[in-house]
Amino acid sequence: MSPNSFLQWNSDSGLLEGFDGESVVPVTTLTYSDFETFTGESITPSMYHWFTSYIITNHTKDDLRDIECGDGFNEDFLEEAVNMYFEEPINDRIELHEQTLANLKNAHALADAKETAAMNWILENNSPFDPTSPIYSETCDFMRSLVEKYRVKRERLAAEIHEEEQWRGGHEAGAEDEDIMMEDFDPMEE
Repeated sequence: MSPNSFLQWNSDSGLLEGFDGESVVPVTTLTYSDFETFTGESITPSMYHWFTSYIITNHTKDDLRDIECGDGFNEDFLEEAVNMYFEEPINDRIELHEQTLANLKNAHALADAKETAAMNWILENNSPFDPTSPIYSETCDFMRSLVEKYRVKRERLAAEIHEEEQWRGGHEAGAEDEDIMMEDFDPMEE
């Protein structure tokens, strides 16, 4: 029998979630720290996207059954995703980083525009309803919730842009010199 569980991106949090097929609430969420256990350092949004795309593409029915039972993901599978990322050619990782950064900046601009539009709607009192209308208050509350939703999303994306800008692939100017210097360094000579 096939499992009912499934994986889905959460567009608000930017994280991959696993659902058991019966509940509308995720039973597991893959976070950055789930992968940082295997990298030994912080990961960036491009790395998280690559890891989780690997999980989506390569998961098995057994993995879905584990989610359905509430066990989450097998750590060996998460480690495999991390190892496969580092097997990718550096040029592919650079391209992924650059594309992710462009996507994040575009999504940030869109969230900012939506937040501003909703805020302007409230401030300019563009409501098609008269204040005495029975749905006037609900309409204003809805628009306030949109302002809050896009403010939170804009702030999350700004943080992700900052994280992605910290990405280092080892190809930066001077990195090759550092490797040579480290090969010749002997701490016992100090």
